[in-house]
Amino acid sequence: MGLEDLTHAGAQPAIWQHDLLRPTAEAIIRSPKAPQLILQPRGTKDGGPKHFAKSMRKGIRISDLRSSVGPEADVLTGLYPDGVARLWGSTPTSQTNNEKVRALRDRRIGDSVLFYTGNSFIARATVIQLFTSPVIARAVWGSDEDGKTWEHIMALDDFEEFSQPVPALDVLAELQVPRPLRMLTLRSAEDYSRVAHRLPAVHHPQPSHGRTLPSASHTAPLTGPDLLNRLRGLKTNRNTTGGEPSRHQPLALLWAIARIAAGEPRLARWSDFRSEVGPLLSEYGLPGSKVTPEYPFWHLQGSGLWEVHGVGEDAGSMPTVGVLNDTQPEAGLSQDAAGLLQDPVTRLEAMLLLRSRYLHDIDLQALLGRLGLTGYTAADGLDDTPEDEHATATAPERATGAAPRRDVTSSRPVRKAAIVSRVKEIHDFRCQVCETRLRSNRKPYSEAAHIRGLGKPHHGPDELHNLLCLCANHHVLFDGLEIYIDVEGVVRETHGDRLLGPLRQHPDHPIDEKYIDYHRSLCMLNR
Repeated sequence: MGLEDLTHAGAQPAIWQHDLLRPTAEAIIRSPKAPQLILQPRGTKDGGPKHFAKSMRKGIRISDLRSSVGPEADVLTGLYPDGVARLWGSTPTSQTNNEKVRALRDRRIGDSVLFYTGNSFIARATVIQLFTSPVIARAVWGSDEDGKTWEHIMALDDFEEFSQPVPALDVLAELQVPRPLRMLTLRSAEDYSRVAHRLPAVHHPQPSHGRTLPSASHTAPLTGPDLLNRLRGLKTNRNTTGGEPSRHQPLALLWAIARIAAGEPRLARWSDFRSEVGPLLSEYGLPGSKVTPEYPFWHLQGSGLWEVHGVGEDAGSMPTVGVLNDTQPEAGLSQDAAGLLQDPVTRLEAMLLLRSRYLHDIDLQALLGRLGLTGYTAADGLDDTPEDEHATATAPERATGAAPRRDVTSSRPVRKAAIVSRVKEIHDFRCQVCETRLRSNRKPYSEAAHIRGLGKPHHGPDELHNLLCLCANHHVLFDGLEIYIDVEGVVRETHGDRLLGPLRQHPDHPIDEKYIDYHRSLCMLNR
């Protein structure tokens, strides 16, 4: 769909016929052969980035195509039961034996597709069907200035946009592909295996919706970036009016993350899931959406982060609520995903992604409180609200005598006094934000603030690299997530991004960027 595909009309034999317009399991079973590698230019002009954002990153709602493509929408529904298709097309060509012709002729279901632009690979997907349909192509992408359209279509799944572009020059050189990549190009399974180590690891999710996944010659454990990519690519239904993604899957995942944070088992029975997640969907789901906990319970398998156990093979593509009630299967995060989310940093990144992408306009503090995910609204992770502020004021306005007292038991991290003194001495008791040097009882006064808090759930380390020297005011603002340090080392207000100035640094006080990143993510979560 980039400029490289605008060639003259030709023919390709794999055209959909009306007697094939029905979703069947055979139509979407992937090839059992080792996947080949399809190199696909995204295109930089004539709508390449726009088409990529629409067709791959966002996905195409099949319901929007139905009036234009008629019964062919039924085939897409068979491929994509969640209602969102990811398609990419090529225009016909009059050439007879160039790279594009060979790729159109020899590519097959189960092949891996690498999207290329600017000397980098930016995303990957898997072919689940190949077909020719000018009708669908025009409905999705329109036509070029000559009236031609991208009719040779790949239906794709397992879409993964890389967190960082992957340099392509060495891969192309090893595959003997001219640089820069200008046309659709196919390389064999053997070639693919030879360059696989240069690419991010491939992960195949649990089978869902009746699809059979291709065998993989190389597998690796799930990594943090993989987990975030899968959260970013959730196949959520969209609101028919505003086009907003459904919140059912993100809310269910946030509930599952809360179980991991609390040390509870990763798998839960259907009855428990329904009773706990159902009210969340009712209160925090899209306005007017139906409360259907059975959908995330089952369809989250498509994320590759979720498992369902205890449903018979005769359940079909989606078991009924009656079947779930009778069989009481268990579902939850996969073992790899649950293990990664035990790490506070990965857990915060996952929560931030779900918040910013799917749950941006809800009352976050109320939701986290409901889930038991306490501590994420302050940098120190501790509840510093005086106990009496939680109670209703029923006492008289004035009282006589000393204030009443009560015995309390608390547990707080033990801080290292030596490094607290050290960071203050290095900065001569001056605030690293505003340069203020306070005095108290005729002595200089400042406060040592942990960047990634010591308290639960942050579990930061008590070390010099994780400390700032601040005045009392900026310590309160920093712990209260009202200010943060941006990637350039500039202090900004969280709400409004007003610039306060650069954080003053000192060569004897190195600060670890990963702690700054963590605090910044907390601020973004609460913004």
